[in-house]
Amino acid sequence: MMATRMWFTLVAVIQAVLTSSSEAQTQKVICKNVFAADIVYLVDGSSSIGRVNFEEVKDFIEATIQPFVDVISQSAVRVGLVQYSDDPRIEFSFEDHSNGSQILTAIRNLRYKGGNTRTGAGLKYVADNFFGSAKLRRAVPKIAILITDGKSQDNVDRPALKLRSQDVKLFAVGIKNADKKELDDITSTPAKEYSFFVNDFKILRTLTPLISRRVCSITGGTLDAPEVTQVPNGPSNLIFSDEGFESMRIRWTAAHGPVTGYKVQYTPFSILGLPISAELREITVRPGENSALLQGLKPATEYLVTVIAQYANSIGESTAGKGRTKTLPGVSNFRVAKPGHFRLKLAWKPPALPLQGYRLTYKTRGDTDTQLEEKTLRSNANSFILEELLPDTEYDITIHPIYPRNTAAPTSISGRTLPLESVQQLTVHNVTPQSVRVSWRRVSGISGYQLKWGPSAGRDVLTVSLEPSTESYHIQGLLPNTDYTITIAALYGRMEGPPANTRVKTDVAGGLVLRTVAISPTAIRVTWNLQHDASSYRIEWRKAAEEQMQSRKTVLSATTNNYDIINLSPGTEYAITLYTLYNGREVATPATMSKTGYEVTRIVSHDTTIFDIDRVQQGGTYYINVSPLSGGREGNPVSIVVQAAINKMTTTSEDV
Repeated sequence: MMATRMWFTLVAVIQAVLTSSSEAQTQKVICKNVFAADIVYLVDGSSSIGRVNFEEVKDFIEATIQPFVDVISQSAVRVGLVQYSDDPRIEFSFEDHSNGSQILTAIRNLRYKGGNTRTGAGLKYVADNFFGSAKLRRAVPKIAILITDGKSQDNVDRPALKLRSQDVKLFAVGIKNADKKELDDITSTPAKEYSFFVNDFKILRTLTPLISRRVCSITGGTLDAPEVTQVPNGPSNLIFSDEGFESMRIRWTAAHGPVTGYKVQYTPFSILGLPISAELREITVRPGENSALLQGLKPATEYLVTVIAQYANSIGESTAGKGRTKTLPGVSNFRVAKPGHFRLKLAWKPPALPLQGYRLTYKTRGDTDTQLEEKTLRSNANSFILEELLPDTEYDITIHPIYPRNTAAPTSISGRTLPLESVQQLTVHNVTPQSVRVSWRRVSGISGYQLKWGPSAGRDVLTVSLEPSTESYHIQGLLPNTDYTITIAALYGRMEGPPANTRVKTDVAGGLVLRTVAISPTAIRVTWNLQHDASSYRIEWRKAAEEQMQSRKTVLSATTNNYDIINLSPGTEYAITLYTLYNGREVATPATMSKTGYEVTRIVSHDTTIFDIDRVQQGGTYYINVSPLSGGREGNPVSIVVQAAINKMTTTSEDV
């Protein structure tokens, strides 16, 4: 990259400025033929300068005033000085001192202020209090000289414009971190005659001949200075090449004259585009060389590089430019390889250069209150699983490759966890009046199911946990003809997915047919059809007329479908109930009132073989016993059961 030529000229004769020979001490620079002028120094006293460098600034001011010392008075050349940082402070005004010696003493006694760099406020103060005063001498040349080492923290355009509109010639002297463009914009034009810059406080005084001559000329005078040897032209055409991650090579056209070497200074820029003076580094290059390798640089960083020619008794001109190091390679193909409900599996292709490891950061998208989570990974990792995440949530994820001395540019992606699924295709089928079968489509990636059911109008809810492979369940022990609400949710560890609900009404218990028949005057036979999912049966009976009487009962197995109730009272009506038991629940089926028969005895002659029974109930069932009598003894009876179909029933002994 071709560098632009530095915008200032460092013409300095060190023998005239820095040596202490008796000849140099006796020679004096004088501005002749000056009659009157008003000159104000505006001096940056911010904390970035420091006390040691502030002494260099004082020496520079004193050196630029020396040519006018003999003509300083209230009627000729007047000098004022303002020091500024957060706010301006007047050190001395035009009226405070009447001769040059007093001015030099005041400069030597200046106290360093410290603070921020509000150059705009300082310029405004000078415009209002020195050149806007009623005591202003309108016919004399007016000059303001700004000396600063940084970019202004407030606006400088309007106060600088005001000064120029007052016919003030505005100079600017920038040091180190001063903003070149800002100074060029505010000074009088052309900027190259009013804007100056050096990158080190130690060589600030090399600007003295340039500024003294220019100020003297503006006041109408002529600078009378000892003859000095002109310094030859410095290096030029700065070129950058071989830019690496931590190094770059520079090359320049050699300076003219008896060069004793080169000083190369390089400083990184901040993210705001300002040189970081605290990180300035310097190397020395031998006179016969015109290239250098700058090492130990930061990757992906822009540097300001200055090459200064060194002569035996002076510092020559310089050239400067900007170069940028390469960005360290990051990972490629960074992606979400497999999303889960509570996790995201990440994968990437590592960079080719050896790493120390990775730093992985992530947080939920759009959540400003949540802190950034961070994971440290080994250098050989090419995948990682983020766990304990929220379901159905978008995450911003960034991976930072860590190199031995630096961190590469990060790579970011977004990933979303899977939503928790609800059970689909939930259906219910009635099996019996006391049971239903629930079916659903299987959900993948879960730990199980939780099934709940209970009467829609009640709170008696039962729960069962099922294996993840289950696709149906037989719910038993329900009440017939009852509305039930059934809920099922997929389980994801300790978290339930969205529930799926359905309602069903059990069938009416018309499937059970209960019959009773009197089999004798003292017994009633109870019969019924077996129920598929019954666990047992219980029969209870009592006399219908005795409601307060405690019922008698018996428990029967699930395979029994009849029972004879004996030892009853003849001709008595009984209340009989069959209870069907379903795993702790029971369903009652009452029978119609059942009545035992009356016993009627008739004795007929031994030769009788036919006997008519009158006044029978149509359709009634009768138990008939015929027993032989011999003397006073009764033989074994023969029994038959007959159902009356008409009003008269006839039986014969042959039938018996």
